[in-house]
Amino acid sequence: MFDKILPYMIILAILAILVCACQTRQAVSQSPTQPPATVTAISTATRTPKPTRTPKPTLDPLATKPPTPTEVPLVLPLWTFPTQGEVWGSPSVKDGVVYFGSDDHFLYAVETATQQLKWKFETGDIVRSRPAVVDGFVYFTSDDDTLYALDAETGAEAWHFDLGKAIRPRGTLDQYWDYMQSSPAVADGIVYVGSGNPNFYAVDAKTGQEKWRFEVKFFTRSSPAVQDGLVFVGDMDRYLYALDAYSGQEQWRFDMGSSVVPSPRVADGVIYVGSKAPFVYALDAPTGQEKWRFPYPPSIAWVESSAAVANGVVYVGSSDWRRLNAIDVDTGELKWYLPTKGFPWCSPAVADGVVYVGGTGGFFYAADAATGSELWKVQTGESLQTVTYGVTGGIVSSPAVVDGVIYFGSLDGKLYAVSASQ
Repeated sequence: MFDKILPYMIILAILAILVCACQTRQAVSQSPTQPPATVTAISTATRTPKPTRTPKPTLDPLATKPPTPTEVPLVLPLWTFPTQGEVWGSPSVKDGVVYFGSDDHFLYAVETATQQLKWKFETGDIVRSRPAVVDGFVYFTSDDDTLYALDAETGAEAWHFDLGKAIRPRGTLDQYWDYMQSSPAVADGIVYVGSGNPNFYAVDAKTGQEKWRFEVKFFTRSSPAVQDGLVFVGDMDRYLYALDAYSGQEQWRFDMGSSVVPSPRVADGVIYVGSKAPFVYALDAPTGQEKWRFPYPPSIAWVESSAAVANGVVYVGSSDWRRLNAIDVDTGELKWYLPTKGFPWCSPAVADGVVYVGGTGGFFYAADAATGSELWKVQTGESLQTVTYGVTGGIVSSPAVVDGVIYFGSLDGKLYAVSASQ
């Protein structure tokens, strides 16, 4: 009897072994070994950081409720200064003078105490960059493809530098979203600035002579940031670059997934910057390694606003997602948000526990920096140009807060000065 069933027992044993082997192979295929994130060397000086594989914070826009709406005071400005064009550019204030550009092709210098024009300088096109005022000179760009250096006291031209012809000039139909203009950053006697072509430039601040140039993938609307011997700048293709400030040699690049419109902000060795991907990223400044990313809804928004960082919070606006977000610097988690009327394209400013931001819906907002509760707002006029793309007026200019006064431009063609003591 045993001799008859022995062959069947052998067959069953073989089948059992084959089943176990298949299950083992299937388990291995479902649980691949993940290699650790590394920095891949491109050359001895250029490397591309890979995104980290740590879990990213998930965003449910309804999970964090906005502050309870309340009636807030509608504040009047201390004074305004009119120009003949929309003021998209952000102001800079130095030694009692506010410097700002206008679409009427002029850069203005206005005395803050008297509100009188000190001087104005005419260029060949619109001026939307934020002036850099350093060591008695004012540096700014114009859409006439030129970087200018002016005497801050008189407005006399010291020198100008040809940035080269733009590969895609700003058009009438797309000016409302293609509005940024690379603003110069000045450090250690060098002016760093992007252009409308693939070249990013370093120029001697005193002579206007080119020191080096670096070729990006497309062109640059983002304004650079300089810290610890590195220059950080994004391009309209998809990359954020870290360049050696003295040689222009690339140190690393990070793939942002889409166009980088905002300017990077560097705080405590971390870069905060968004893109049209759309995410706000936190990257380690020396290496480019990703620390976290904060997602925006891909169907309605991308990141146009540059960030402000204060007291452990990253404050950043958006595009069509009409809100100012407050994000924890360590975790990348949303703390609160403030709904805005219109697009909060501009960069917020934080001073004395208050965050300030404007929107294209015609209002400039002041909110409690810790809670997001709206404190007061200012209403501005309608756009001077043809209304399109939902832009009816309001503020694109990023505010500057100096000595208890907030300065910002408006699409109604005026510079506003508003008291911070409300």
